[in-house]
Amino acid sequence: MPILKITCPHCSFSREIDDSAIPAGVVTATCPQCRQKFTLAEATVAAPSLAAEATEPLPSPVLSDSLSDGRIPDVPPQSQRKIKLSFTGNAKEYFGIWIVNTLLKILTLGVYSAWAKVRKRQYFYGNTFLGKAAFDYLADPKILFRGWLIAAVFFLLYSIGNKVSPVLTSVLGLLFFLGMPWLIVRSRAFNLRNSDHRNIRFTFNPDYREAYLVFAGLPMLIPFTLGLIFPYMVYRQRKFFVENSGYGRTRFAFAASAKEFYVLFIKAIAWFILIVIAVVAFLGLFSAAWSEFLPLFRDIGESSGNVSAKAVAAVMVVTFLSFNLMYLYFVIYIRTSLTNLTWNATRISKSHFISTLRVRDMAWLYLSSAIAILFSFGLLVPWASIRITRYKMENLAVALGDDMEGFLGWGHTGVGPAGEEIGDMFGIDIGL
Repeated sequence: MPILKITCPHCSFSREIDDSAIPAGVVTATCPQCRQKFTLAEATVAAPSLAAEATEPLPSPVLSDSLSDGRIPDVPPQSQRKIKLSFTGNAKEYFGIWIVNTLLKILTLGVYSAWAKVRKRQYFYGNTFLGKAAFDYLADPKILFRGWLIAAVFFLLYSIGNKVSPVLTSVLGLLFFLGMPWLIVRSRAFNLRNSDHRNIRFTFNPDYREAYLVFAGLPMLIPFTLGLIFPYMVYRQRKFFVENSGYGRTRFAFAASAKEFYVLFIKAIAWFILIVIAVVAFLGLFSAAWSEFLPLFRDIGESSGNVSAKAVAAVMVVTFLSFNLMYLYFVIYIRTSLTNLTWNATRISKSHFISTLRVRDMAWLYLSSAIAILFSFGLLVPWASIRITRYKMENLAVALGDDMEGFLGWGHTGVGPAGEEIGDMFGIDIGL
């Protein structure tokens, strides 16, 4: 049978198909790329040369009875290709935004916080690229300001209640705990619906029942399970965030299991215990060595009291620094591993994400940034933010199961005006 080449006259998308696979009587077809209809007669040409060159017959799409309206079958999945995210921000540009935001927040006693947050996010979103297109943050600072007012009033009442009535403080604390899942959902929904890529907004499904289970119910079980439920709680929370998020109306999926989270935490705790043992052993050797050298100090006229005081001070300093660095590394290990696990388990359509953050790199970034910020009296905060964000983006990619246009086309499907309903009275963003 002859091989026919069908080319869409609207977008030039083409496909070769066996003549026998086209049902009799079909006059029109719908392009799977641009969804435009066209007549087969004007878009079909024979492709004998391509058929002759093929060493093996190409598999032909099968048109079932349900496709008798002339639709071309969906494109078969292509081999995946990786598209990295990139970040083009620089410390010099961001420093100008950061210093103005900081000064205005101080001068306005925090009132400018909403506008500062929008300016910051617009800069970071606008300099983050997937492919050749940047992300965008579209929130209205006035709506954010309402959330800031609610948080400020609640904080003021809590502070007053703490000094006036312990009962009032307890009631407000309980209300905050009960309202936390609702706040998390509203904040997440607001931020995603105000984020877009190529004019397609992200979405979030406000599943309040699930939110109260994973953010209120499971945490209350931690003391009763001696903490054993904690990895499962983290798993459910990550799963909640991913599976209720979407790009347009295409939902993300989460492929990780609770077992992987338990393995991650067990490894982290095992490393922590080994490091504690190593530090304690080092301190023991240090104390023993100091005892051996103590007589030498007596010989040169140093009083034993002075030597002992210096030894105790040295041990305390070394212990303090060791355990703080150990705790910092433990936290960074957990956060980095959770980030990699979460992104690598995130799917959308036929594509998935790839995160390749390394713990030692993140530890160095955080430690060196903290030292730089400390010795610059906080002026290097923008530099630290830029370098950490750049590293994170350079180690995140999308493995596309579709072509790029197909990937972007997910968001266009079925997007209605609901995505524009952002500025309702519940559109608040609380800094959690």
